[in-house]
Amino acid sequence: MPTSDNGGVAKQSRADLRGVRVLVVEDHWQIANALKLFLEAEGMKVSGPAATPADAQRLAALKPDLAVVDIHLKLETAYVLIHQLQDQGVRVVVLSGYSVLSEMTKKVVAVLQKPFNGPELLGALHRALSF
Repeated sequence: MPTSDNGGVAKQSRADLRGVRVLVVEDHWQIANALKLFLEAEGMKVSGPAATPADAQRLAALKPDLAVVDIHLKLETAYVLIHQLQDQGVRVVVLSGYSVLSEMTKKVVAVLQKPFNGPELLGALHRALSF
């Protein structure tokens, strides 16, 4: 789970990420809630969490700057959703508990393997913003 206890990294990052609109797409409610709370504590405006690609598409109408997307959602993958978000100009950070991912993930800004920590997530979000 991400935490902000990372030796001051979060304090500097907070200013850089404050106000950034982030869509969270994660079907495990514990992880989704932890992500939402962590991102909000960093000053970001969070949409979601969405548990399905259909829910995520509805929330994408809010024009997020970034999306944090779990690649495996219940009985489906999020590859089509990722492509749709990218077509809308949303930069995508992929989360996965799997070590082998599709070629599709090579087109995303960052892939984080679960479990990950706060500094890793913040680093991925910063890369996404500068991409």
